[in-house]
Amino acid sequence: MSDVAIFYTLVGLAFTGLTLRPVFEHRAWFNIPFSYILVGALGAGIGLPVLSPLTGETENKIIEHASELIVIISLAGVGLAIDQRASWSNWQATWRLLAISMPITILGVAILGTWLIGLPVAAAILLGAVLAPTDPVLARSVQVGTPGSPQAGTSVALTSEAGLNDGLAFPFVWLAIGLASVAALSDFNWWMWIGYDLIYRTIAGILVGMVVGWLMTKLIFSRIGDAQQGGENPVLVVLSATFLAYGLAEAIHGYGFLSVFIAARTSRVFSDQSEGEPYEVAAHKSADQLEGVLLAILLLWLGVFVGSELWMIWTWSHLLLAILLIFLIRPVSAFISMYGQDCNITDRFKIAFFGVRGMGTIFYVAFAFSHAEFAAAIQREIWAVCALTIIVSAVVHGTLASRWMTDEKGEEPLT
Repeated sequence: MSDVAIFYTLVGLAFTGLTLRPVFEHRAWFNIPFSYILVGALGAGIGLPVLSPLTGETENKIIEHASELIVIISLAGVGLAIDQRASWSNWQATWRLLAISMPITILGVAILGTWLIGLPVAAAILLGAVLAPTDPVLARSVQVGTPGSPQAGTSVALTSEAGLNDGLAFPFVWLAIGLASVAALSDFNWWMWIGYDLIYRTIAGILVGMVVGWLMTKLIFSRIGDAQQGGENPVLVVLSATFLAYGLAEAIHGYGFLSVFIAARTSRVFSDQSEGEPYEVAAHKSADQLEGVLLAILLLWLGVFVGSELWMIWTWSHLLLAILLIFLIRPVSAFISMYGQDCNITDRFKIAFFGVRGMGTIFYVAFAFSHAEFAAAIQREIWAVCALTIIVSAVVHGTLASRWMTDEKGEEPLT
């Protein structure tokens, strides 16, 4: 079989698997993400060529923008899915995870990157920044369902964390990029990073998201909008709002990931309901299907990348770092952040443990390597660690989520 024939056959099987997802996704023995990665690795074993970001700048850019696309669509979907309105009390668990757990995780992974792998400071900070966020894509099994479905406080906390921390990890990615571009730490402009990368870009992303979300909602539910004209184009509405929020935020150098999530949340706040099924449910389903299509392709790519190159780079140090992140650093830092939170010990453990890693990590790595010069050996080390961590996370979290993460009707928000 030719490479083209193998590619289309694998993608066709992957899409067929998506149609069976509702039947199997709650079975403890069925792990969808890992299954796709495994199939991709087998494809590499029979000679399927790999698009390797380690090969050159063009390949890295393709992976960067492919992963970028799936993350922003996923952020739109999770933003639409959450029913609970954001407030200091309703989302207190989220704020704690962002303000306490995430910085601790970045620091912990950076220290391990230096100690276990021997990474320089900039590369170690980059590793911490790309592995710290909870992924909005692969965390499907621990997130809330469709709008209007029963939503437990634990799932709301993990979903909202995934929606916000993918944007808030960016300041530390830029920190790593900046440090990689200077000869010494003393040459780095820390005030510029705090004022511009940490504060301005974050505020700009939030404001653009609020404006785009409000304007798009007014249009969609107006007399000429899709919600009042039969609701036949929810997928186009999702794409237009997502791309507008992301593009406009990036145009003024704000954080587009943050803007997309905020736009979706703003839309839920200001939206009315159309007759019959709420329009936001149709929009969420459209985002979910788009995300599924892209996810199948990217997971197959990750499997081919691993099966062709990365498995030969892996060392026990890489595996140890992945295990320490998943079983120690994230759970302990999140558990500490939840101290004083009004929730039982089981919910606190679930929130602490299920910090899924995934597609956001792939984007951040590709983005950083296209914006700063890192040695080829360092790039290989970071890709190897990140891919292995994603796979371990997919296996561990994906397998345990169906057993431990079960939403119950009537569960109160975590406050």
